[in-house]
Amino acid sequence: MSLVFRTFPILFLPVSLFTHASDDLQVFIGAKGGYQWVSDDAYNHSEPRGSVVGVYGGLQLSPTFSWAVGYQHHGELKADSTSINVNTWLIESAVRYDWYLQDNFSLYGRLGAAYWDMEKTLVSSTQLDETGFSPLGEVGVNYDFTPKLSLSAGYQYIDGIGNAETGKYDSHALMLGLTYSFGDNVQASLSEATVEPIQEVVVVEPQPQTLTFPSKKMSVAFSSDSTEVNSDATKSLSEFASVLKRYPQSEVVIVGHADSTGSKAYNQAISEKRAQAVSIRIIQLGAPSTQVDWRGEGELSPAADNRAAEGRAKNRRVEVSLSQFQYQE
Repeated sequence: MSLVFRTFPILFLPVSLFTHASDDLQVFIGAKGGYQWVSDDAYNHSEPRGSVVGVYGGLQLSPTFSWAVGYQHHGELKADSTSINVNTWLIESAVRYDWYLQDNFSLYGRLGAAYWDMEKTLVSSTQLDETGFSPLGEVGVNYDFTPKLSLSAGYQYIDGIGNAETGKYDSHALMLGLTYSFGDNVQASLSEATVEPIQEVVVVEPQPQTLTFPSKKMSVAFSSDSTEVNSDATKSLSEFASVLKRYPQSEVVIVGHADSTGSKAYNQAISEKRAQAVSIRIIQLGAPSTQVDWRGEGELSPAADNRAAEGRAKNRRVEVSLSQFQYQE
């Protein structure tokens, strides 16, 4: 008797935040687990069910494409009516594409192959152990909690696990996944992220003195398709955070920009992600969130000519502006 199953597990899957090619590769790791059930066209009884767990790691090749390898262990599948048990583990390799609908929400698809090892125990206690390759595909949705941590849910399909001797089954799976990314993709040098010196104008009045804090600006440059804030930019942003924390009446406006490469929708999205990343970093440095406002303007406000590489580099930026305000001392 052949045994063909259809399997549905719940897995943890990797996700990226971008939609264009990046200058730097990011490394990510993740864990996955879930529930599966299988069906066999030659098996007419209730479908065996079991758990699935796994781990994986890989590279973010571009803002939309990633590649990962992983290990999955499928819990024991029992065909009660025929007393046949199946144990399977596999090593998978797949390329993934993410299509972002919002700043932190995307649809994704994965396509690759799995090398499997299946052990089948018959009613006579005879064991068959076979290995082979099968195509693998997956579709789902992804949500980014932070630029480094993401959660995804999807459906996975593996075609034809087994061979003529053991019988074959197709694996269908509902998956949940959690992924953590390493690395820093923003390339903003100290010369690119400058802060104007603070100048205080003192108005001579009877005590208490009313002082005017002048406007303050800085610009953070980003590499192509990058949204990460590096350590050099963080040092400059800490000055803004100190002012915002000390003076409740102060406010900062963060505006993200992009070059003209890619579609207008993509450029708008990545400019918003850059502005959001800078706002998150300045809040992490101690600035009250109520005093921080951010937005993205896409490719609408270039600082230089987009026809030249040097001009496009200047246009991939986030401008941080602290408005003038008065305070008393």
